[in-house]
Amino acid sequence: MSTRTAPRNLFRALVDDAAVFPPGNAPVPRAWEEHLRLRRGGYADLLGPLLVGTGHAAQLGQAAAGAELAEPVAVAVVSRPGTAVEDLLDAADLLRDVAAVQVVTVETALDPAGSWRRALSLGVPVAIEVDRDRTQLLRSLDEVATARSDGQGTVVLAKLRTQATPQRPVPSPSELAAFLLGADARHLPVKLTGGLHHAVARRDDDGRTLDRHGVLNVLAALAAVDAGADELGLVGTLAEEDTDRLVDVVAGLDEPAVARLRGRFRSFGCCGVTDPLDELRELGLLTDRP
Repeated sequence: MSTRTAPRNLFRALVDDAAVFPPGNAPVPRAWEEHLRLRRGGYADLLGPLLVGTGHAAQLGQAAAGAELAEPVAVAVVSRPGTAVEDLLDAADLLRDVAAVQVVTVETALDPAGSWRRALSLGVPVAIEVDRDRTQLLRSLDEVATARSDGQGTVVLAKLRTQATPQRPVPSPSELAAFLLGADARHLPVKLTGGLHHAVARRDDDGRTLDRHGVLNVLAALAAVDAGADELGLVGTLAEEDTDRLVDVVAGLDEPAVARLRGRFRSFGCCGVTDPLDELRELGLLTDRP
């Protein structure tokens, strides 16, 4: 198996800490303490913000109250689909009064009334979750792109859920490829959430259905986007299960290619942040410390 090291910039701030979200469901005080521990460790530069749902903001404020830190901890406030935008605004305001944390981004979802646009007033980047349904996807991405132009300089990202839900299985490679290409065509950076716990994609026991997406698959697919690949090419990369092939693609990226890729792909949320990072380290793609 290849053990080539990739540029570390490819992984910087790549994994957002979603410990309090399913399936991890860590209590907020424990998630806070563990996040602080991780930020003192060898993966510190690879971590994105600590994600907190609107309903957990008060608990995070209590856990962080009185903490004496050299600098505040980056936090992202997440509003799941169906949550009122007022709850998001209130949670962000609450945490802005906590000295030990800094709200660096918020996440919300499209809603028919368009109330999600109020999140643009917070003055931080906004990740907007879209539905993967092919009949709605491009229209939804158009709406997100319009918000970017109307947001008075606010950075706007398109967000897609890459895990199974009670209503739907894991998105197919075709669905994920359509999202990546649709967002790129509209110059929208993307964020992914859920399910990216492992380096490489895997199929279910039947050998036909994708059971999970892989971090390396997504990175290699975005490198293919940069090279002008079409949807069929991306589908093949997203479904690739040959670890060596994926490692060779990712390890072969130079710094300009890494910068372009990360301009497209800002981060992904994971409730076990060390899971994918440990696998990437075992493959030789990164070392513990910068």
